Amino acid sequence: MGGEKLRTTEVDGVPVYWLPGPGTLRANLWFRAGMADEPLPAHGWLHLLEHLALHGRHSIRTPVNGQVSLLHTAFDVEGEPDAVVAHLRDLCRWLSDPVFSDLDHERRVLRAESSRRGSSVVGSHLLWRYGARGPGLAGYDELGLYTAEPDGLRELAARAYAQGNAVLALSGPPPAGLELPLRPGPRMVPARSVQCDQPLPGGFAGQPAAIALSGTAVRSTAAGAMLRAFERGLQGGLRHKSGVGYSAWSSYEVVDADRAMLTVGMDVLPEAVRSAVSESIGVLRRMRDHGPDPVELRDDLDAQIRQFGTQPAHQWLPFLAARDALLGTPVTHSVDELAAETDAVTVTHVREAAMSVWRDLLVSVDPRAGGDPQLTWLSDPPAGDKPTDGRRFRPIHPEPKTALIVGASGVHRETADGRTSTPYDEVAGMISYGDGGRQLIRHDGYQVQVEPTFWRRGAQAVALLDSAIPAALHIRLPERPKDQIPRFKVRRIDTIRAWLDQPIVWVPFLVLVIIGLVLTVAPDEIASLAQRAIPIALAIAVITFVRGLRSKK
Repeated sequence: MGGEKLRTTEVDGVPVYWLPGPGTLRANLWFRAGMADEPLPAHGWLHLLEHLALHGRHSIRTPVNGQVSLLHTAFDVEGEPDAVVAHLRDLCRWLSDPVFSDLDHERRVLRAESSRRGSSVVGSHLLWRYGARGPGLAGYDELGLYTAEPDGLRELAARAYAQGNAVLALSGPPPAGLELPLRPGPRMVPARSVQCDQPLPGGFAGQPAAIALSGTAVRSTAAGAMLRAFERGLQGGLRHKSGVGYSAWSSYEVVDADRAMLTVGMDVLPEAVRSAVSESIGVLRRMRDHGPDPVELRDDLDAQIRQFGTQPAHQWLPFLAARDALLGTPVTHSVDELAAETDAVTVTHVREAAMSVWRDLLVSVDPRAGGDPQLTWLSDPPAGDKPTDGRRFRPIHPEPKTALIVGASGVHRETADGRTSTPYDEVAGMISYGDGGRQLIRHDGYQVQVEPTFWRRGAQAVALLDSAIPAALHIRLPERPKDQIPRFKVRRIDTIRAWLDQPIVWVPFLVLVIIGLVLTVAPDEIASLAQRAIPIALAIAVITFVRGLRSKK
C-alpha cells in the first residue's frame, strides 16, 4: 500500500514530521493548547489570539488558515517553499511577541461570528457531560471576548506558543532557510477529562424532531469502527426500515490524551421521536451484548484500509503524527502500520467500545417524547446544603417558600419548586450584566440567576455577591435592553391573596373569631375570662403582623 515511513527532524527545537511528495508545500504548525485548557472567563482567548496572529497574512499566493479545537491550536499555510518559510518566520515572531493594535477589531469580528454560529449538538453533549470546564467549554459562548486584555493574552501566548509546546507537519521536505523563532517553554500536558457527577445513562432536553446519543471510550481504531457501526445501525433502522429519519451522522471528539467522546444523531419525524429513542438505544444494546455482525465489520475495515490509499500519505500522515505527538501518544509512522492496526480489530474490540459508551451514555431528545426507562432524566441541579449563615432576601413578588440567601461560603435560592445551593468554590464564572443582573455558573454547568429586580433590596444582594466572587471569575457583559431585563409585575390582588395565604395573618384572625364565638355562648365567668384574653390576642396579632412585615424587607 504505502510502506514509506514518516521522516522526522528538528528546527529551532521544534519537532518536524514530513513525507516527500509532489505539489505545493503545505505546512501545519501545531500547538498543544485548546479550548479545554481555558477557564470559563477566558474561553475564546485562544481563538482571539489565532485571529490576531493571522490578521492581514492571507493572500492568493499563500492562503492561510487557523483553528482551535478542544486540545490543539493549528496554523495552516500552503504555497511555494520560500513563501511558506517567510510566513512561518513572521508568524512565529508574532506569536513570541504579540501586538494587539487589532484587538478591538478582531474581538468584534469574533462576536459577530459567534452570534451567527449558534449551539451545536456535540457542544451540548460536551456541556452536559463535562460542565463548565475542560471539554464542556465547547458548549458555551466565547465569554472571554468580553474579558480579554493585552496582559492576559500576552501571558497566555507565552505558555501556549512555546517552543516545547509546538510540532510542525510538512507535506514535503523542510525547505532551505526554515526557521521557527519561538520562545523557549515546556509542553502543556493535557489534563484528564472529568465528567460531572450525575447518574448515567441519562437524558437531557435536546433539539425538537431530533435525537443524539453520546458516550466515551478509549481512543482506538476499534472505537472508530464501533462509531461507524452505530451510525449504520441508526441509518438502517430509522431510515431504511422504519422510514422516520433522514440521515444519520456521527462525531469522534478527542477529549484528552486517552479518551474520545463518540456521538451519533439523526433528524426524525416529530411523531416518531419516542420510538426512535427506543430503537436507537436498542442498536447500542445489541452491539454492547453481541457486538457487530462479523461480516459487516470485515467489510467496514476493508473499506477503511482501501480509503488510506485514496489520498497521498504526505498530505495527511504528518499532520496526524503532529497531533498525537503533542498529546504524548504513540505516533503512526506509515500507512502500512495504520492498515495493520485497522486489520487487527475484532468483534470483541468493538463490543468493548460499545460497553464503554453504554456506561456513560447521554441522550438528547425532546422531553415531551418520553424516554427509555433505564435513562435518568437530567434537568434540575443537585440539591445542596442550605448555608448556616448569610443574609436573607425576600422576593418583591409575594410568593410563598421563596427566598435568596447570600452567605459567606455560598448562595442559596429557594422556590416553591425546589432549592439550589452554589458554594463559591464551585463557581466557574459569574456573568455580571451592566444593569445589575448576575448569573453564577457552577463547574457542573448548572446556574443560579440573581436579578436585583426580583428581590427586596436586590442591589445589596448583588453587592454581596460581587465581593464574595474572586475578581478573576467576573465576566462583565454590557447592559441588557430594558425589555430583556426580567421584572415582576405585582398586582394588588396578588399581594392580598399572598398575605391571606400566610399563617401570620389568618392564625391571629382565627383566634379572635373563636374568642368571639365563646363570648356569645359561654357562661358569665367564661365571658369574663375571655374579655381579659382579647387584649392579649390583639397584641399577639399585631406583633406577628409587624414581624412579618419586617421579614419581608
